[in-house]
Amino acid sequence: MLLLAASTALAAEWDAVQRIPTDRKIEVTTLNGVRISAEFVSAAGDILVLRGKSGERSLPRSEIRRLRVHDPGRRIRRGLLWMAVCAGAGAAVGAASCPSCPNEGHGYKFVGPGVAIGAGVGAVGFLSSAYRTVYKGK
Repeated sequence: MLLLAASTALAAEWDAVQRIPTDRKIEVTTLNGVRISAEFVSAAGDILVLRGKSGERSLPRSEIRRLRVHDPGRRIRRGLLWMAVCAGAGAAVGAASCPSCPNEGHGYKFVGPGVAIGAGVGAVGFLSSAYRTVYKGK
């Protein structure tokens, strides 16, 4: 029963590889540790066909450790998410750093700088990878 569930999960991952649009940039890591950057051509059965600088080549599924697909919007989404989270944390730290300031007539004077510092730290999220993993071999 466990073997059937595991084979179904691996088949589902390979179905995701077969649905990759043609000419999409991919990155394949083989079992030897070699990293290949190329364009996706097709995936039929247990064979992956890709187009690199030296032309088209095929790789059997059994030789693929990991396959990642380039997603251009991924880096922007992650960067904006991290900026928002860190700006919120900066606002909380700014408000908590001087809890008596509003009672003294100064308002929350450290919230603005806290938001700015937090957003600056969160901007590191824009440096994340633009690739997402679609398939992991055994």
